[in-house]
Amino acid sequence: MSAFIIRRWWLIRNRLISSIALAFIVPLILSIVTVFGTKNIIINSINGQSYEVWVLPGLMMFMAAVLITPLIYRDFFDLRIHNKALISMTLAPIRKSTIILGILFSSLLEVMVIIAIGLSIYSILFPQAVIIGHIGYIILYSIIFTLLYGNIIILLSLLTERISVFISALLTTLISIMFACGLFIEFEFFPLTMSTIFQYFPLSMVSIACRSILFIHTFDTHNTVASIIITLLLIVINSFLLKRKMKQ
Repeated sequence: MSAFIIRRWWLIRNRLISSIALAFIVPLILSIVTVFGTKNIIINSINGQSYEVWVLPGLMMFMAAVLITPLIYRDFFDLRIHNKALISMTLAPIRKSTIILGILFSSLLEVMVIIAIGLSIYSILFPQAVIIGHIGYIILYSIIFTLLYGNIIILLSLLTERISVFISALLTTLISIMFACGLFIEFEFFPLTMSTIFQYFPLSMVSIACRSILFIHTFDTHNTVASIIITLLLIVINSFLLKRKMKQ
């Protein structure tokens, strides 16, 4: 695992200026675009929280998804179809699941640093919205969300060889996350049938569980455990697909 972390650090060093700029620009833009526009439409959540407070967990999860997407794309799609670094990794005497976990966790470290910066920026923009007792839970569920989402993107990367198909699937996934996973809009705003279906999406389970413990003060065992199990299953599936794609 340390080798993957060192590799990630070297990649960051090679693009240090752009990485630092990205760490501040992405959280700032997402916070401004998401909250300033929407809070005039949705003033309070169904349970009575102000929109700035309610949307924070979803905003951090979406930010994590946006940030980890190019990292996954580079390692599991671009390098694979161009027969670069990923080939060398798969030839090493380590399990394919270790490669997937190593890349995921090293990418996760980079993303979580930016999430911490994002929380700081959000607290400056909306000082009343960031509750100290909520930060630990937001980070924890953002990690679960990122690992689950990362595995979904790895699955998409391994299932296609065409950039056009991958980008289309990626954009569809991101749009679905924005509107159908309860990150920015509550499920109750949708028709009952759609709302019921959306709540069973794996990524929706993470946002539901996070807000349950933050605003209802109830640990949602079902959605938390289910999302973790789905993540583990995806790691197994992706390991199998990676092995087949590399013909090993």
